[in-house]
Amino acid sequence: MMNNTSRKQAARLMRRGQRGMTLLEIMIVIAILGMLASAVVYGVMGSFERAKINTTKLKIKGLEGEMNKYKVSTGEYPAQNLGIGALLNPPDGGPSYLKDKKLPKDEWGSEFLYFIPGRNGQAFEIKSKGPDGQEGTDDDIGGKK
Repeated sequence: MMNNTSRKQAARLMRRGQRGMTLLEIMIVIAILGMLASAVVYGVMGSFERAKINTTKLKIKGLEGEMNKYKVSTGEYPAQNLGIGALLNPPDGGPSYLKDKKLPKDEWGSEFLYFIPGRNGQAFEIKSKGPDGQEGTDDDIGGKK
């Protein structure tokens, strides 16, 4: 059996072991959590941007396919002044080549650019201005290469 003095000593030892965290320890934990959160956010944002780029590339491929269908129907690609809009309202009065019956935009809300002949050596070129919305910069997304 424990006497009164040894109980007091045991209680004192337990209190020492249950001491709370210091302000410095709390600040270190918060800093570590902040670094982990910023790494996660950076990784997720990079994934979103890559997804937008890939979706825009898929839209360009789809438009290129519709341009080829247009050529099969009419015998030529749309003139520069008609652009991609020719897929929406074909000059022969036929049905729209676009399922949604509206001109698609890239993932940043900009209209696609159309060039005939293509500046890439192809018969035509469809491209996006990319994330910065400026034509002729490194982040432009082009179709056929």
